Amino acid sequence: MAASAAGERRAALHGVNGTPAPFACRACSGERTAPRFVVGGFDLLRCADCGSLTTASCMAPAAAADFYGVRYFRGGDYHDYQASEGAIRANFRRFADRLAAIDAGGRLLEIGCAYGYFLAEARARWECDGVDVSPDIVDACRRRSGGRVWAGDVAALDLDRAAYRWVVAWDVVEHLDRPRACLARACELLVPGGRVAFTTGDVSSLAARALGSRWRLLTPPSHLTFFSRRGVRSLLADAGFVDVRLGTAGYARTFDFACYRLLGQSRYAVLARRLPALAAAMQRRSFYVNLGDIMFVTARKPDGH
Repeated sequence: MAASAAGERRAALHGVNGTPAPFACRACSGERTAPRFVVGGFDLLRCADCGSLTTASCMAPAAAADFYGVRYFRGGDYHDYQASEGAIRANFRRFADRLAAIDAGGRLLEIGCAYGYFLAEARARWECDGVDVSPDIVDACRRRSGGRVWAGDVAALDLDRAAYRWVVAWDVVEHLDRPRACLARACELLVPGGRVAFTTGDVSSLAARALGSRWRLLTPPSHLTFFSRRGVRSLLADAGFVDVRLGTAGYARTFDFACYRLLGQSRYAVLARRLPALAAAMQRRSFYVNLGDIMFVTARKPDGH
């Protein structure tokens, strides 16, 4: 990421470099946290209770709405999210198949719906709604899907309680300043017996433990929490969920995405400028990978609640 862009994004957060410990764990709310890594100038604290890592920084809702706007998807964490639509939708088709094998039909809400690619894949099986924090992204999603999509923090929006069979959030909870409030709200929105599903990195995985501070998903300030399996179980239990199931998720990734993450924004821009045909080819081609370091999580709201 260019220095100026990094500076803008760092300015959106509070508590960078100097937040005193203890800084409560976002996964389990434990306060026995201690410095573990410094990544990109951000302090990551390890929770002694659940083993999750928490970025010692907070992002206000208004800052999040700006952070996760168009710039995030084109030139931020992604070189060009929309150019990777084919690979992204292939991932979401697999996710939808996994959900449908458990429970199909009824209403589904996606938190962090972005441009609506999952909603497009899921609409054959569920009546789908979406929420995203960025008004600009929501406008684009509405134009694409024509469905009900709201802008804002799901914990604060006035949505129908006990209305959904599924609430899903793909690669979202790690970005949230208040993931515990989000999961508690998801439980409120579900019908009794309804389910939540989400994906997130697994800091307790073999890959994460072997790579330490070089693990590919340690990307603050975009990611604020790096969950362990114990942390996810605590998060869901405190929100009122039962029957927690933890698997892994593989992804199709374009070579463009992988190269952009490997080289960084500025060096990738040089490559794309000098070799435009290669850059275009990398956008069209993808590969599948499952390193076992991303969790696929489902849990159920108890019957009668």
